[in-house]
This record gives sequence, C-alpha cells and structure tokens, in this order.
Amino acid sequence: MIILYFTDFESVGTEQIETMLSWMPQQQVELVRSMKTLSRQREQAVSYAMLAYALQHNMEQVTGDEIVVMPFEATQLLEAIPDPPTWAVAEHGKPYLTNRSGVFFNISHCRESIVTAVSSREVGIDVEGRRRFSDTLLQRSFNDEEQALVRNAEDQELEFARIWTRKEAWFKYTGTGILIDHLKSTEKEAQAANCQIITTWVNDRFWLSVAKSSVTSE
Repeated sequence: MIILYFTDFESVGTEQIETMLSWMPQQQVELVRSMKTLSRQREQAVSYAMLAYALQHNMEQVTGDEIVVMPFEATQLLEAIPDPPTWAVAEHGKPYLTNRSGVFFNISHCRESIVTAVSSREVGIDVEGRRRFSDTLLQRSFNDEEQALVRNAEDQELEFARIWTRKEAWFKYTGTGILIDHLKSTEKEAQAANCQIITTWVNDRFWLSVAKSSVTSE
C-alpha cells in the first residue's frame, strides 16, 4: 500500500489546475469544475492526480506501507496516462474505481495536507491537524479511556485530532459514514473486524490514520 501526501498548496492555482484538467477524463473535469471554491477545486484535482500517479507507477503493489510526498511537478506531468482512472462514490460517499479491478483507494484532506491511499485491499484514510473541540463533542464521541487521554494530554487539540483520525479512518474503511452510536466503540469494532488502524505524525504538521485489513500482509 502506498500513501501519498501533498502540502504544497501555494503552487496550485487556477493555471495549474487547468493543466491537470487537460489530461483528466471528462467525468473528473466536470467534478472539479463543480466545486465552488479554488481550495475545493484544488483538493479534488490534486486528489485525482495523486491517484493517477500511484496507478501509473503500480504503487498499489508496494510491499508494506509507505508514506511518501507527492511532488508538485508530478501533478503537471501525467498527460500520457493510458486509460486514466475514473471513480464514482457509494451511498455514503466512499469513492471507488469504475475502470479498475482489485485496486482500492481513499482520500482525505485538511488545512495542512491532501492525502491518498492506494492499495490492493480495502482501505480507509483520514488526516487532521490540530482540531478544536467542545466538551460536549468529547463526551458524545469518545469513550472514558479516550476522554482521559485527551484531558491529560499536554496538547489536548492534537490528542483529540489523533484519536479522531482513527475513528474517521475506520468509518471510511467500512464505507458507512460516521455512525454516531458507534463513535465510542470504533477501536473494538475495528479489532473484531480484523482491521488494523495505523496512526502517524507526519512532518510535525498533521496526524495520518489508515485503516486496513490485518488478516494478510501486503
């Protein structure tokens, strides 16, 4: 499994997005253009470029789990892709490829980064920087042990974000969307489903959590 992340937002303006659109299939062009703001268009375009880049280099077949930066230059040099990937979204928003079999991917973004995981198995991914939270949200969403970890943390917003990415990654793995009644039990549910959740602090900027099957290793 390969995990690509992108943080060079300032390099991607309207001109760069148009370059990416020039080699995307029409379905993806329409999706990007439907976004109302530059930041949302950037997120959509870069996410697609990351997926295309990973597939072009067969990165879903990488042994083990690798987290690598997506260079900006790569977003501008993909015009020669044969049979470019197309995706659709399931009922609860989980994307899936419509012209590839045996390849799974998931995307996420926050103010600090855009991330894409590409794998030969089902996968869910979430990314968060420091995240504000209310006591109500903490009590409603976290179990007693998790609440204690946040309350006792030196940086409570970072600890909240770390745990939250794990919950999001699990729900994105299952494709159900966030189930309010299950927020407190995500770790047990993931373990029971033989799903491993791996969390990494990347570039001293953001938390990255990936949920994947723990039955076999890539």
